[in-house]
Amino acid sequence: MIGHNITVGSHLMRAGVKVLPCRELGERLKAPYLNGGFKQASADVLVGEVWARKFPYAVWGLPCALNNVLVLDADRHGNGDGVANLLALFELHGFDWRDVPTVATPNSGYHFYFNRPAGLGPTKAHLCEAVDVRDNGYVIAPECQMGDGRWYRLIEGGLTHFAEAIAARLLPDPPEWMMPLLVHPPAPKWGSMCRSVAVDDDTLRNQIKGLILAVLRAEEGNRNKVLFWATCRLAEMVRDDLLSIEVAEMLLDEAGARIGLSMRETRNTAISGLRTILRGDHDAR
Repeated sequence: MIGHNITVGSHLMRAGVKVLPCRELGERLKAPYLNGGFKQASADVLVGEVWARKFPYAVWGLPCALNNVLVLDADRHGNGDGVANLLALFELHGFDWRDVPTVATPNSGYHFYFNRPAGLGPTKAHLCEAVDVRDNGYVIAPECQMGDGRWYRLIEGGLTHFAEAIAARLLPDPPEWMMPLLVHPPAPKWGSMCRSVAVDDDTLRNQIKGLILAVLRAEEGNRNKVLFWATCRLAEMVRDDLLSIEVAEMLLDEAGARIGLSMRETRNTAISGLRTILRGDHDAR
């Protein structure tokens, strides 16, 4: 395994694909070894050699957006049969999945690789039940072997051709019918939205705008925490009769959509934050 995974990383990086070393075993399975997370990924072969010596058993994380890739991650564990759901969707639209680089994952799922179109808007967390949209995050690269012996295997073709297709942006684009399922509809500009909030106090309006902008600028991994914080601050305005709860919910729904959270994720965070403040917990800072 040690030599094989190092070879996988070398093939990817030499083609120009950015990767990073990830954990092959343990409670933090597939988590990055690097403190900076997937944004520290590199295609520098010399950096890769350093990583290979330091983490000789690592599997390789392949960041999606950083490599202009979008991956549909169909699972078969926990919340339904994503593979069956996605293949049924493909069949409905007459789409041949064999035209897309496909990787069989260790838990009987599949990764379907597409080119990430330039200017793609904020993507949804899920395409359909048990099918995640991997855009801003990363996936484990094909042909990596986990510490327990399981593999990520390309269904067809070789790793070198796969890597070159990513580097040259030759992967297939998502079909037109898929785009509404992938991308959130355009959200209104926050300046005009905040100006439309029914408050007369310019200071309050600027505070609201600042809260929403903080959510939009939050880094991945910290987004839910920032959304919860902003929710609590908006809930304080609702509690003090400075803002209606309907407007607060509208702002939070739009902010969640803009950062790629599903409606369910946003609502769960919003409900928790609103309850925290409206029930009198003033420690939610």
